[in-house]
Parts: sequence; structure tokens; C-alpha cells
Amino acid sequence: MPFVQVNDLKIYYEEYGAGTPLLLVMGLGATVLGWSLPQVKRLATKHRVILFDNRGAGQTDKPRGPYTMPQLAADAVGLLDALSIDRAHVFGVSMGGMIVQHIALDYPQRVRSLILGCTGAGGKHVVRTPPDSLKVLTAETTGDRAEDIRRGWQIMYTPEFIAENRDLLEEKLRRELAYPEQPRYAFEAQMAAIAVSHNTFDRLPELKMPVLIQVGEKDILIPPENADILAGQIKHAKVIRYPNAGHGYFLETGFRAADDVLAFLEEVERNERMGE
Repeated sequence: MPFVQVNDLKIYYEEYGAGTPLLLVMGLGATVLGWSLPQVKRLATKHRVILFDNRGAGQTDKPRGPYTMPQLAADAVGLLDALSIDRAHVFGVSMGGMIVQHIALDYPQRVRSLILGCTGAGGKHVVRTPPDSLKVLTAETTGDRAEDIRRGWQIMYTPEFIAENRDLLEEKLRRELAYPEQPRYAFEAQMAAIAVSHNTFDRLPELKMPVLIQVGEKDILIPPENADILAGQIKHAKVIRYPNAGHGYFLETGFRAADDVLAFLEEVERNERMGE
């Protein structure tokens, strides 16, 4: 199993495919399993795809907090350093979308293009998680890990997707149960990093690299209006909305969202070759 040491942290990562590097950054409490393998392999038909477990999750070390967004961003850049990758396309969803904003702002020379999925700018300029969804997100564990994961589906996916894809979700659940469980202190440290150290709104106009924003219009965890806030600050960003998808839009849309990423990256690289 591939691990690299990044400062004080041993990071678990996986790689697929070949080509220009594409770094995937997952969200709160999630791991490499948060990325559906068929979609990852789709991306890997054109790119060297790197995915990893964030500080505090999965097989990566889980030190006591506090954690900060700049720290989580530095972890990801340290992984690129360890893999001798100077520049990469960078794609983050949810909390991962917040982390990659900090990567792009603090290390712009390392980011070839930026993809922001189901995420927000933080601070005062955010449409907050609805109370019912926040209650599910922050609920204490019951002691039955499988049921805790199933409970989370209601804020990740639309009811229609859950009903029509129960077998898919149960198979995903089986893989998750075989993977290391996140300690509560690490989950809370990631949550605190979002609450205390994520506010990019005023700096977003600094972003010069190509930016794609993806959002599920039925997202009840990070409301889709947050994509509008991001787009208002990143004037050159392209926005793609998925009308019948929730927070887990990347899985819910089948290969559509992955194909949209591939098309965006192809356009970025074509424009680079043409000197635009």
C-alpha cells in the first residue's frame, strides 16, 4: 500500500492511469472510497489520477487537532512534492473543494486548473447547511457503523437515487466498513477547520487559472446557491449544474460529471498548446 511521509504526517494515496496529473481531494470524514472507482478510472483514461486520505481520515495519520485549512492544503501540496509533481489539475469536492481553494490561492504556481465541486467560500459569504441536514451530519455515532453510514445517505443523495441504487450503495457500504473508521476527535477537528479557518471570499478574484464549478441543484448539505457565490467572485469560472442530483452528484450523475471534467481539462490543455 502506498504511503508517503509529509512533514509530521504519513499520507495514504492511490494512483490510476497516466498523463497529466489530476489530484482529487475528498471531503469531510471521507476517504479515497468517497470517489467511485468507475468514475476514477474514467478520469484515468486521460490523466494520472492521484487520490488520498486527508489528515484525520482513512489510512492517513490522525493526529490530535486543531487542523486548519492551510494545513490541509499544505498536506496535499506535500503529497505532490513527494510524487515529484510540479503542477497538477486539482479537483476537490465538499470540504475538499474548500481545501483546493486554499491550494490554488496559496500555491497558484502548482495548480494548472481548478475544479470545485459542491462547495463554498466560507465565512459570512456562505449559504449555510440547513438545520435538519446539520443535525444528521453532526449526530453522535450509534455504535452501529453501518446504520450510521446509511443515515448519512439522506444528506448525500436524493431520495430517488437512494431508492433506485440501493444495491450500489450497499456495495459501497461494504467497502467502507472494511476501511478504517474515523475517530470522533478527527471528525471534529476537520469540522473545526471548516468553521474557523475557511474564508476565501475576498481572495477568490486572485485566481487566474481556469476554474470549473460543479453543483447538484438538490444539494441539501452545501446548498447550490454557494456555487453562485463562488462564480460571482471568480468571473471566468465555468459553472455546470446537475438538476436532479444532490451533494453526491459525482456518483449520482453516472459518468456525466466525470466526462464534464474530462472535457474541461481537454479544453484547458488545448488552450495551453495554442498559447491562450
